[in-house]
Amino acid sequence: FLIPQAAFADSTRQQWLTLTGDVELDANDSVSAHLILRSQPDSFDLGQRFVRLGYRHDLTDDVSLSLSYAHVTTEISRGSDKVQHRLAQAIAFPLVQDVDARVQVEEVFGVTGSNDVGLRFRPRARLRHGLDQEGKVELQLSDEIIFALNDTDFGQTSGFAANRAGAAVHFDVGQHFGIMPGYTWQLVNRLSAPVRHDHILGLTLEVHY
Repeated sequence: FLIPQAAFADSTRQQWLTLTGDVELDANDSVSAHLILRSQPDSFDLGQRFVRLGYRHDLTDDVSLSLSYAHVTTEISRGSDKVQHRLAQAIAFPLVQDVDARVQVEEVFGVTGSNDVGLRFRPRARLRHGLDQEGKVELQLSDEIIFALNDTDFGQTSGFAANRAGAAVHFDVGQHFGIMPGYTWQLVNRLSAPVRHDHILGLTLEVHY
């Protein structure tokens, strides 16, 4: 397949749109569904599509366990699209006031043209701070580091893979809806190439029941 010229760039601009919904099953359990659309670098054309299903169990008011599955399709210009599957297991817990952490292990498998399984470790810290007295507007600052734990024949190399630092403002819109515009800076470590800096404008639309 042909690799877009932007893949070799040191800096790109992207747009990510996330549509998410979750439903509470009971006081401690919920299920969720996410559709994530990512643009091609330096373009508005679709580059990657995630369909993710998840389950979360709250151990306490502040600590939760989650399991998710994602089907990922990457659009290839003038070539066949690539597909991969991802399983993730995570625990989320508080660190200090207004700051929580999530520790996630992820398995990437079923990649087009490969039988390998890629293992990843993805810790994240997030600051959540209310901006109004009603609790309907919230500032979120986050940082996630992605480590590859093994080498694969689909291009994963063990070691530091990427860092994502983001800032967003979350707005509650009525009882069941939310909207969150934000910006993410992503540093991608590449084998035999300079690191790439991605500047990402994101918009998340939420439905909660």
